[in-house]
Amino acid sequence: MPHALIAGDCDLAAFARDWTPLVVRRGADVLRADQVYLEPGGRALLLEALCVEAGRKQPFYVKISLHDRGSATVRLDPMTHPERSEGVRALVAEVAARLLAATKGARVEKTNLELPPR
Repeated sequence: MPHALIAGDCDLAAFARDWTPLVVRRGADVLRADQVYLEPGGRALLLEALCVEAGRKQPFYVKISLHDRGSATVRLDPMTHPERSEGVRALVAEVAARLLAATKGARVEKTNLELPPR
């Protein structure tokens, strides 16, 4: 499953508040993440996402979960089952890169994604 483990003190409430819709165009393909749903306790959030590759639409959610040890995981929500295509992986990587940029002193602890440069 595409994922990134981000070490650092991530503030998901601030991340959700500052979120601006993400749209990435790659040729005819479109990757989009727009609506944010923050868990009332502020320890998890869902991003509504859509990947359109070769005319095929795949709606899914990207989930960010905080851990007690001062890290967060960015991954596909296990309740949605998109094909783990290049576009889906790229969209999860873009969200992880935004969380890295929003968290002072954060670093990638573990990932199976190619994160865009920040």
